[in-house]
Amino acid sequence: MNFNVNGLFNPENRFLSFMDKIMNLCVAGILWFLFSLPLITVGAATSALFGYTLKLARNEEGYLLKSFWKGFWENFVTSTLLWLGTLAVGMFLAADLFACQFLPAVGALRWGVRALLVSLIFVYFLTIIYLFPLVATFRVSWKKVVRDALVMGVGNLYVSVTVLVIYGFFGVITWFFPILFMVWFALAAYFSSHLLYSVFMRYLPEKDELYNSER
Repeated sequence: MNFNVNGLFNPENRFLSFMDKIMNLCVAGILWFLFSLPLITVGAATSALFGYTLKLARNEEGYLLKSFWKGFWENFVTSTLLWLGTLAVGMFLAADLFACQFLPAVGALRWGVRALLVSLIFVYFLTIIYLFPLVATFRVSWKKVVRDALVMGVGNLYVSVTVLVIYGFFGVITWFFPILFMVWFALAAYFSSHLLYSVFMRYLPEKDELYNSER
């Protein structure tokens, strides 16, 4: 069996490239956490993270710090509005679901209202998984982002559910290893970016129309 030592330390070695990508994702996760600390900036930090992971999905690696910093500030206003909006809607839906148990109605009606709310919450999750990746990828208004995210989330159900499964998988890992939650989120964003980018390409097949390709 031949073993090439030089090949092991070759910068183009697949294993080394993979480990380098994992390390960059770990750093990206830490940056996402640090930039999210004021809480109101979670949206901008998330769009900046997806701006980087979507580049990785397209094999267009750039300078992590420069890419993250630029994506954070360029999409700050839109991302912040979307973050506050999704937070408000999520709290509203959760409060309504909780209040269902106090409805002065017969059991069938109560379960019907509960089923409706669960369906709305499911559509809510299908939509939000596209919001910040869309902001990081296209030059569009926040209203169009919401509309496109809803259309893509519902219209590509098998992809959307797969993305939710990815987040669920890393959510379970976070439960057991919470101290590294920012790293797990970055990895989840990276794996989901491959699927999300494939959906984006169906709506805009011309790569030149992508926001990040113009940067």
